[in-house]
Amino acid sequence: MDVFEKQVIKAKEKGAQIIVFPEDGMYGSGFTRATLLPFLEFIPSPRDFKWNPCKGPLFPHQIFDVQQRLSCMAKANNIYLAANMGDIKLCTKSEDMSCPSDGHYQYNTNVVYNSDGYLVARYHKQNLFELESTYFDKPKQCEFVTFVAPFGRFGVFTCFDIMFKDPALTLVEKYGVENIIFPAMWWNRNPQLIAVAFIQGWAMRMQVNIIAADTRLSETFIGLTADAGSGIFSPDGAEAYYYDPQGRDGKLLVAEVSKPKKYSVEHLGKYHFPSLQESHDIFFSRAGNTIIKFVPLSGKSGNISVCFHSSCCHLEYVMQEYLSHELYALGAYTGLMPALRKLQVQICALFKCGSTSQGSCGVLTTTASTQFAYINLQGQFKTSYVFPTVVTTDNGLAVGEWAFTGTGILSSSGIMKPLLSAFLWGRMYAID
Repeated sequence: MDVFEKQVIKAKEKGAQIIVFPEDGMYGSGFTRATLLPFLEFIPSPRDFKWNPCKGPLFPHQIFDVQQRLSCMAKANNIYLAANMGDIKLCTKSEDMSCPSDGHYQYNTNVVYNSDGYLVARYHKQNLFELESTYFDKPKQCEFVTFVAPFGRFGVFTCFDIMFKDPALTLVEKYGVENIIFPAMWWNRNPQLIAVAFIQGWAMRMQVNIIAADTRLSETFIGLTADAGSGIFSPDGAEAYYYDPQGRDGKLLVAEVSKPKKYSVEHLGKYHFPSLQESHDIFFSRAGNTIIKFVPLSGKSGNISVCFHSSCCHLEYVMQEYLSHELYALGAYTGLMPALRKLQVQICALFKCGSTSQGSCGVLTTTASTQFAYINLQGQFKTSYVFPTVVTTDNGLAVGEWAFTGTGILSSSGIMKPLLSAFLWGRMYAID
């Protein structure tokens, strides 16, 4: 909490109007229900109570130390503050047959306080990730949480929620939010799920601003390290971001963003695919738990295609120089993503492989030497929900060097840094 307070003061000095802290940023992860219990507090809904924890408890004998400290930070610094913590709700089997055996629900919860210290939003995470579901409970109904500040209308959700229709898409399309509060503890598993790149692509496709705060842990959990990066993203891309897997310290990011300009995805234009004839030399390789169909890039420039069932990807490219010690491949996939609770996806991607072995294509790699002078990557998708990502060596996002066309990624003037991946991620929510 002392670290939080120092960052709040710094943010206010830099002119910030709102600050967002990461998921599990107060107490980490890897609990059991019993070991998490001491960290939980009863958090009321601001729909039911107008409450300023900095002014005192809501009822006698209430334990609200964390909420009071957060509220007072917001009030003392005249800033909106969003944080992630644990909520507890008592229950009995006689009144609720779903009541856990220990007599209470435990929720992964985001709270937001306004600049006067009042609680203005409380959100219980809907889509729990892997082991998280062993110590947190899933809400019976998805919550669509919004609040209005003098500087915009906001929606709130957490980490894994971004992969689902509810609450993420619904907040934008039905509730009209323009800004997203996004605490996360994201694990970078494979090339298509680099956090800062995917969140940037989500902001570009959904035409919203996202304040994404990601937890940094030096130790591993479920065999991975939480080093996925944080950022402030707009429909134009990353306004500010930080991703340093080798570093040990976090970083305060501050950026000024405008109100998003809305447009129809159809206005981006349609790509007219050439007569597609699948390229030769196809091979299959694993990306995470998914088997992807690939064709290699075999020269300095080319025009290649690959199809997986009825979905096809097309790539026109020009390299600055063809390097024989580096292998790139164009990949396509349609179907389930088993590693992500069986989500239905369509994938079209240009990968830098881990080595010159075809079996290394789809493996997470962080170094490259090949620069591209031109890229036009296009996919045929059965969904309009296509999220683009571009990742370069040194964890770059190549902001401003490429455009999202609605069905693809176009870089007419090239990507300055060597390329790790250019990725189109289509989500078929209707058939999850």
